[in-house]
Amino acid sequence: MNYEEIRSELDLMAGEAAGYSAGGIPGALLEKLGRWRWGSYGWVSPASLLVTAAWHKYYFPEIDCCRIWAEDENGAAIPGGYSIRSADEGVTIPVLAKHGLCGGFCSANSGMQGSRAIEKMRSMRRLNRDFDGAQRTVFDLKLFADIMNDINELDHSRLPELLRWFFCKARGIQERRRDEDAALLSPGGGTLDIELFLAGIHDPELTKCVAAACLEALFSPGGVRVTGVSDARTAADARAGKPGDLALELDGETLAAVEVKDKSQGIDWQNIARAKAICARLPGLRSFLFVLENSGAASGRLVREILLSPQLASADGRRIDVVALRTLLALARAAAADGELVRLVSRNIAAAPGVKPETRAAWLGAIGLAAHT
Repeated sequence: MNYEEIRSELDLMAGEAAGYSAGGIPGALLEKLGRWRWGSYGWVSPASLLVTAAWHKYYFPEIDCCRIWAEDENGAAIPGGYSIRSADEGVTIPVLAKHGLCGGFCSANSGMQGSRAIEKMRSMRRLNRDFDGAQRTVFDLKLFADIMNDINELDHSRLPELLRWFFCKARGIQERRRDEDAALLSPGGGTLDIELFLAGIHDPELTKCVAAACLEALFSPGGVRVTGVSDARTAADARAGKPGDLALELDGETLAAVEVKDKSQGIDWQNIARAKAICARLPGLRSFLFVLENSGAASGRLVREILLSPQLASADGRRIDVVALRTLLALARAAAADGELVRLVSRNIAAAPGVKPETRAAWLGAIGLAAHT
């Protein structure tokens, strides 16, 4: 079978899968699947690769599904190897995306794109259970390898049941996310100290959601639209042609580009060079703004040096500026009530695909709302 035919069959299976028989899957494998932290930060990207290995072993039983690279690090063909990335992007992701099963379950782009540590293990030629020298990962790489090898050793007749298990798991995550979204978008909402909440959370996407909410409070009354919240931050193709993480638009024209840096980041001359290049490419852009969550970085020596440099005195440079997120929040509070700011952040969290599941839950708890699960 070719990938198009496989995709059609999996499409039907994903649409029809309403349950699975636990007895059809070995207990040892179910135990390992139970230890996988489905939907947790760092564990999402490689999840689709497990699905890909399962259907690949089912449709091509003669192939070792743990030989996940077609070529080694030098470009030489790996005997018996296949490109799990191509299979994942060509079959698994489109099927899951069609049924709305990606969010919170796997990457909407590719499992391998978000799992560079696996990509860089090509020299091993096969993902064995016992390996050394791999990069450190947020997810349990040893557990991933164990599950992959269990899939490879699974009796052929049991693979469809495993696929149904994956589809049901993804659907369960989607149902929970829908409940969370309903709570996030509820008109009631709550109030909290946004700055204090941010201090206890490290999630770049949350920082972007807060910055966007501040800009909306300041500029939406004038008809300006803030875009970029729903973009997949980690996907280069999703950002192609976009001047920044966020943009201010009016009547189809981009007025300003906004680059948001979380508390672990600052800016340097390289960021300024990129911003100047964007300004030169987009002469209609009126402003390029860096928003820094780290207030110290926003007022540090290097930023002061940058702001006073001849580079920012040029025509393109004068459009570039730096502001602390704390300052932006103070301005937004002058334009909107605290409850309205919380509502805007909640709406952005619901729209942003990359916000960590833990962040979503913590935010809902902080504002006194809970998803109905």
